[in-house]
Amino acid sequence: MRTPRDKCVIEHWLRLYNRLTGFSYRVTAWPDSDSTQKNVDALCTDDSGRELALEHTLIEPFQNEKADAARFLQTLAALENDPALCQHGFTCIASQKVGAIPKGVRWADVPNALRKELAIALPRLPEGRSTVSVNLGTSSLDISVRKMRTSPSDSGRFLTARLDPGEPGPELMRNALERKLPKLANARAGKRILLLEKDSVAGTIEDQYAMVRDEPGIKNLRRGVDEI
Repeated sequence: MRTPRDKCVIEHWLRLYNRLTGFSYRVTAWPDSDSTQKNVDALCTDDSGRELALEHTLIEPFQNEKADAARFLQTLAALENDPALCQHGFTCIASQKVGAIPKGVRWADVPNALRKELAIALPRLPEGRSTVSVNLGTSSLDISVRKMRTSPSDSGRFLTARLDPGEPGPELMRNALERKLPKLANARAGKRILLLEKDSVAGTIEDQYAMVRDEPGIKNLRRGVDEI
């Protein structure tokens, strides 16, 4: 089922598409509102009666990114610019690896453990990159810290991030195409377009798509659509 955000993305894309092509398409139906049916996200019609079917999907930057983001936001990210961790005259950027918070750890306990140990460690760290190992009871969490000197009058900043896990490989793209292309190909419309939206400012889904574009199975599925 399409969310309000998904609908907004599709409508913004459609306005840009019309501007670039000179068409006048507008969304006339949201067939995927019935999640029990394998319908496309949007059916569009222009002033000449031409029909366009749109299917949209969000490509994660890596496997299980949503679950890892939830852990990050409730643990290390919860300490962004925490007064106890802001070092006068410095900006500190603390990062944890993707998947660093294991299952079985109580997320609510992690920020207090991080705050306690980082508040002791940060003033002692030299400028540059360091690693602080934080005891979580049943496990430990290695935090990478980059400490940079700023202005003597700067009250300090404590910023948080996740370390880039690298290129995700072709599997996420392959799964998305295998899931979305058959549904789009079955839509009754004169033109069928698949919209791939990337869920990260880093990396490129063009590279991911290039890895699988010419695989025999994907090439066969692509025959049923006009554009990706």
